[in-house]
Amino acid sequence: MAENMLVKFDKYWSVIHEIMGVAAVLDPRYKTDLLEYYYAIFYGNDVDHQVKSIRQLCYDLLYDYQLRMNNDSSGDSQILEANVGNVGSDGLKKFDLFVIKKKRARTSYVRTELDVYLDEEVLPRSPNFDILLWWKLNGVKYPTLQAIARDVLAIPVSTVASESAFSTSGYIVSPHRSRLHWTTLEALMCARSWLWSAENSGNFNSNVGNENAILLTEMESDDEGEPTEPLITDVTSVAISRLEDDDFY
Repeated sequence: MAENMLVKFDKYWSVIHEIMGVAAVLDPRYKTDLLEYYYAIFYGNDVDHQVKSIRQLCYDLLYDYQLRMNNDSSGDSQILEANVGNVGSDGLKKFDLFVIKKKRARTSYVRTELDVYLDEEVLPRSPNFDILLWWKLNGVKYPTLQAIARDVLAIPVSTVASESAFSTSGYIVSPHRSRLHWTTLEALMCARSWLWSAENSGNFNSNVGNENAILLTEMESDDEGEPTEPLITDVTSVAISRLEDDDFY
């Protein structure tokens, strides 16, 4: 059984370890230092090759993102170029054209962008560190890396959350209750999530507890042949009222 588990792990690791390495590099608290530390444990003498492959993948991503950003900005520059003649006689038309041409010719700065980022010291580790806020604030300095971080760091670590959502929908849409409107389903699932969160955090009063009991009774009820329409209406009204209540957020 352990051998079968190891085969599955190696198959998963061979696919996901590269993008996880990129995610580690994009964390200013770790960068390549974390890769060098753990890869020395995982791969031994092959650590330099493994770290180099992750670094090369970062450069490849930078190149691809830069091409896409240049293609997106080329249309804007053409529009700007066409509008330069409509600015008026302010004497800086040639300067505007000079800036546009210089921007088009600047295609290799992105590699320097990564080098500057990696040459800087890693930030001190802090439990309250917000990596997304850090990239938001440093987007002016690292525009291409910010775009990569926005996409890479949004990848979920596992599919448990999405599978859990589908499992929850199975409690709501049963063989006896399969014609609910999609807005009703959305309200029911939101209400279930919010009420469970309030219960687990201890921030709920008796009214919320009663609403929670009604909701769970409706979702977990599997009684065959029992009419559920009145109860659905009650639960839906509770969910919709929560959707409209700003304080509940």
